[in-house]
Amino acid sequence: MSKALVIGGDRIEGIKQVLQAQGINKIDHWTGRKPGDVKRELPANLNVIVLVTGWLNHSMMYRIKHVAHKRGLKVVYTRNIADGMQRVLEAA
Repeated sequence: MSKALVIGGDRIEGIKQVLQAQGINKIDHWTGRKPGDVKRELPANLNVIVLVTGWLNHSMMYRIKHVAHKRGLKVVYTRNIADGMQRVLEAA
């Protein structure tokens, strides 16, 4: 089972469709707006993290980027534009 975590944004239906087309069938979503979201632990067995950049603060992005690097996870940055994200996923 492939698993993704989308952080940021409110309406992520387009992103979900792109991820599902890439074979990812388990998608979690954090809005990133709650004060405690920065301290949340990343779920286990993630394949990719999608950061919706227009909806996140710098401390959240820095922390996720740092933890993902330590765990060897792929991070995709998008401005909630599904077409751009699909090109990034296909190139990898």
